[in-house]
Amino acid sequence: MYYLRTRRLQWGLYGPEEGSYIGTRFDHSGLTASLAVDGVECCGPWYGVHDPAMHDAVRGPSEEFLPVFTPEGPLLKIGVGLLDAPRNGYDRFRLYPILDAGEWQVQAGLHTVRFSHRLAGWYMYEKTVALTGEASFEIRHCLTALRPLAGEVYNHNFFTMGKLAVGPSRRIGLPFAPEGTWRTAYDSVGFTDGGIRFSRGLVKGESVYAGDIHAAGQEGMPYDLTLTEAPLSVRIQGDVPVTHTVLWANHRIACLEPYNAFSAIPGKPFSWTLRYTFNKQA
Repeated sequence: MYYLRTRRLQWGLYGPEEGSYIGTRFDHSGLTASLAVDGVECCGPWYGVHDPAMHDAVRGPSEEFLPVFTPEGPLLKIGVGLLDAPRNGYDRFRLYPILDAGEWQVQAGLHTVRFSHRLAGWYMYEKTVALTGEASFEIRHCLTALRPLAGEVYNHNFFTMGKLAVGPSRRIGLPFAPEGTWRTAYDSVGFTDGGIRFSRGLVKGESVYAGDIHAAGQEGMPYDLTLTEAPLSVRIQGDVPVTHTVLWANHRIACLEPYNAFSAIPGKPFSWTLRYTFNKQA
């Protein structure tokens, strides 16, 4: 395990080959063991017994690349490898055999951890987690393609913010009035002029979902959101356009998931950065 620390923030990161997560859904690099700010555990366990093969047995900022369909047949999942998965009917919630897991390298410094994934004939992918202040960090990505690669990637943002239950105190802030499509009519959550609010606590076994969240009257949204649960808030910003955004929440977590497109060709890598800043509430 790799540790990054400042006076206010302590972050433990699993290595991609430690076996903490062997699912085939999420990128295996930079997975969080614990992230505490001012003693508050912001990325605690939100599910029951840990099963490393479970598709979502991850915490904190966790990224998933949607599958790339290869001419040869296997599905390519960046940060995982080549999968023995069907071209039709792929299910992200299933565990698939990994035909080629590639090669991983990790370089740890005082304020950074760099994860490198090389998949022969396909790509070199680098993710660098870097502390940028007493209570801030960046996740920097660079995808160098050996053949053209394009698709979508998103961050699930599994933040628990130290609390045991999602309810009215868990607030999602946006710098615009949002619109979107709810999966069904909910009596527990809704849009406001500046974000998303819960009107009551969610109970165990309950979840809510909204797709295609965007700024009212516009397509897409800025990559800029804030998650608050006193005494802390975290602002999340990205330097890439958002293609669409999803909200998924249960009684432990409320995740806003901005998707962005990636495209890399030989000789022209694709790079993007996500920035996280924690603040104390007044």
